[in-house]
Amino acid sequence: MRETIPARASHRVGVVDSTVGSGPESSSVLGQVRNAVWAWLVRYWVPLTIFAASRVVDTIFLAVAAEHQVAMPTTRPDYYVYEPTPQAPGYLGIVSNWDAQWYRRIATDGYQVPTPKATPADAHDTLWTWAFPPAYPLMVRAVMLLTSLPFTAAATVVSCVVGAGAMVLMYRLVLRSGGAFLAAVTVLFSCFFVSAPLLQIGYSESLALLFLMAALNLVVDRHYFGSSAAVLALSMTRLVTLPFVVVVLVHAYLRYRSEGPFWKTRRSGAAALALLGAVSIFGLFSWMLLASLFIGTQAGMARSAGQRSLHLGWFEDTLHLFGVVGLALLVLFVFMLVVGMLLPSAKAWAPELRAWSVAYPVFIFAMTPMLPAVMRYMLLAPTLPVLLAGTPRRASRLNVLWVGVVLLLLIAAQRWYAANIIVVWTEGLRPAP
Repeated sequence: MRETIPARASHRVGVVDSTVGSGPESSSVLGQVRNAVWAWLVRYWVPLTIFAASRVVDTIFLAVAAEHQVAMPTTRPDYYVYEPTPQAPGYLGIVSNWDAQWYRRIATDGYQVPTPKATPADAHDTLWTWAFPPAYPLMVRAVMLLTSLPFTAAATVVSCVVGAGAMVLMYRLVLRSGGAFLAAVTVLFSCFFVSAPLLQIGYSESLALLFLMAALNLVVDRHYFGSSAAVLALSMTRLVTLPFVVVVLVHAYLRYRSEGPFWKTRRSGAAALALLGAVSIFGLFSWMLLASLFIGTQAGMARSAGQRSLHLGWFEDTLHLFGVVGLALLVLFVFMLVVGMLLPSAKAWAPELRAWSVAYPVFIFAMTPMLPAVMRYMLLAPTLPVLLAGTPRRASRLNVLWVGVVLLLLIAAQRWYAANIIVVWTEGLRPAP
């Protein structure tokens, strides 16, 4: 993959390579691996440092907020309990809050089929585990088996490791077209986004972001088969691949503008790109179809998290709750998002990333109900908070000041999110993250 790196950064990497490789071990396999790892760390120390710093901050927020959690001994209407937790369980006690309880069950017991003697409640819970795609819980299960760590520690390790990888790929994607400052700001705002504390607990967002960033990088580099594999992996993590069709269409249009009817002269590439589009559509149903092989078509379709009735989600909900004014405000937000991605400043991002940044939020608004969970879903739209800072490309005094203001607002919102959404601080019914 080719990458655009500022001249100074390239020079620093070259200096480190020559220095590290000058020792007697440079010709050995171990020395070569060490040199490669060191060069990689030097090149991507910015996103890794930002991600590490954000995890320290969020760990503090979560640990402090955990002191206010009520005891969760049994399942209640808004909260499934697989493993009971006491009052004020500490950081590791809230790593498996909310949907992480389901992931904990899958990682521990796997996917199961109800027995003939199961009660209706047990049968419902057993079938509902199939609502969660397998990539994340099975990865955590593998870490549990290899290290003997409990779910809470293994989930933290998996989420942090793949989250770090996602930030490196995000940085690389923005760096090539927007420069180092914009790449750093994009990673910074993603790491400190309102719902970013979820990137280190037992949720699949970190892994989904990793596969998404891999798919976008690969399609920009025209590695369509690799991108198809990443999109398929994303479908086994979160059923959100349908908006990627828009990415494929925009990429194909740009190739047509620069090369003409490329499908006539580069048939294999065109076929691979068409396959990527097909996989993006198939990914919305992939886990449902696979689950149906084990629990039947009706149960598989009914229990899958990807099944959403096409009731236009937020568009219909805002109309019912707030009337025409509410619907108009939501449509205005979508319009402003489209305009924001068409402004000259937005051209700093790759066209494929801009296409995803519009298609994905519209998909979320159309396919999900009006709930606080939208803040979690927007973790997969990393450009949105950067728009608040005007998509800055240079580290001018004004840009740095404005980035700092937005960052402080995001950190304050994170603190609120950890204390009021992730932590179960009341015995009353609460919406899930």
